[in-house]
Amino acid sequence: MGKRKGHRSHRPPRPEKGRWRTIGILATTIGGVAVVLALNFVNPGRRGGGDDPGLHDHPPGPHGGTVVAIDRDNRFHAEAVFEATGAVNLYTFGRELTDPRPVAARTICAAARGHGNGPEEHAVMLRPWPQPGDPPGTASRFAGRLPPAAWRPHLRLVVWSLRVGGERFRFEIDAAGAPFDDDSAAKAVAAEAALYATPGGKYREDDIRANGDRPAAQKYRGERPAHDDQPAPGERVCPVSRSRADPRFVWVVGGREYRFCCPPCIDEFVATAKERPDAVREPDFYRHQ
Repeated sequence: MGKRKGHRSHRPPRPEKGRWRTIGILATTIGGVAVVLALNFVNPGRRGGGDDPGLHDHPPGPHGGTVVAIDRDNRFHAEAVFEATGAVNLYTFGRELTDPRPVAARTICAAARGHGNGPEEHAVMLRPWPQPGDPPGTASRFAGRLPPAAWRPHLRLVVWSLRVGGERFRFEIDAAGAPFDDDSAAKAVAAEAALYATPGGKYREDDIRANGDRPAAQKYRGERPAHDDQPAPGERVCPVSRSRADPRFVWVVGGREYRFCCPPCIDEFVATAKERPDAVREPDFYRHQ
């Protein structure tokens, strides 16, 4: 008699086994999400990073302002100080707040954004204002002024690009309880209106008619500057910041059209045209070399 062939059992898998595996995966996923949410609740705020800096807690800065780390590793910090007159100062530090960190002395493009007022932003230019001890060509302090429309107790300063060594950082600083006062705001509004509504130097009556009767900040309200600080050789640059000129921001001075990188630079250029007309050159002069 030949051997009977054995027959393997080919029973189908139990459906219960697959069901429990699925339940286990779902439970693990839900548990992981719960842990992440719990950590965010305990430690709110954004994670640090070169382009998405950490807003972790810091004590008030050496000048009484708000401090943030501008990189993931806490190597660099910045402090913003707002004054009742609308002036804003930005200080740069290394790892410690006792260690000023000078950076290249070039204009910093920033914006002021109010809390609870939607995405509207107001351009702010921060000029280098070296402190004692800063090496030539560098600064650890930058100063600017907020346009009157941006004055509010709770706002956020957005710095689009700050170069530290060979790296570039974008960061934001919240300012709660900025000490702006109504009297200073009213004076700032009147000064802004007078700057554009009255002729002087190279800024003429026909320029005022060509530009309209509104200050640049109002005329270009809602326009976000590109903040391009790497123009190609021969390209038009802003007469004030020397960043790449933006064709959206045009102003007539002395019967000629000039292009700028943002509205605050128009403010400064018009003031220069009125107070120091000899310092204003022809539009084609302002090109990247």
